[in-house]
Amino acid sequence: MKLRRLLLALIVNVVFVSTVYAHPSIVKEDDTLNRTLCQDDEDIYFNAQLENGKLASLCAYQHYSPDTGYVKYRYGDVGSVELEFPSDKKPPRGRFLTYHSRLSPSLQGHWVYFYINDYRYLLSSFNRGCSVSVHDVSSIKSVRLFLERCEKQSKLKVDRRRTGLLLDEAEVYEKFPEQSQDPTEPQFHSP
Repeated sequence: MKLRRLLLALIVNVVFVSTVYAHPSIVKEDDTLNRTLCQDDEDIYFNAQLENGKLASLCAYQHYSPDTGYVKYRYGDVGSVELEFPSDKKPPRGRFLTYHSRLSPSLQGHWVYFYINDYRYLLSSFNRGCSVSVHDVSSIKSVRLFLERCEKQSKLKVDRRRTGLLLDEAEVYEKFPEQSQDPTEPQFHSP
């Protein structure tokens, strides 16, 4: 009986402990998001709890340019990832693109986006706010299927930046190939 309890305690510690603590780069504060879908050895480019309660994380490992390391988008919750793109760990060139959207000098931001079949996934950092959206681009007219704004973001220990706004940092967006045409235009539906 004692052996069974010991085994159960060991299983609980191995399986569930990783979901209890935050990523080593995240500041643990009550008013910020302390969870992420990024692994401990991955850099956090985007991490937010959306209005629907789900987490959206853009994670990278040894990503110094479009041709090095890997980048992954994960959506869901800790221990229950519903979507991970891509499934392999190859460099991000040809998979992820950035776009600088500028409507006026005071209204601008950056997008990181990718495609899965006929769906465009867009992570947006725009005017100090962030969101995640999904569009069906199978026809000439794009149809928005999903839009969730960031409800909570994490803060990073290094400089206390909010993780939903990191897409606006040159050190992040310059590592991705840049698209010069607005990806929301009807004639542009794939990289």
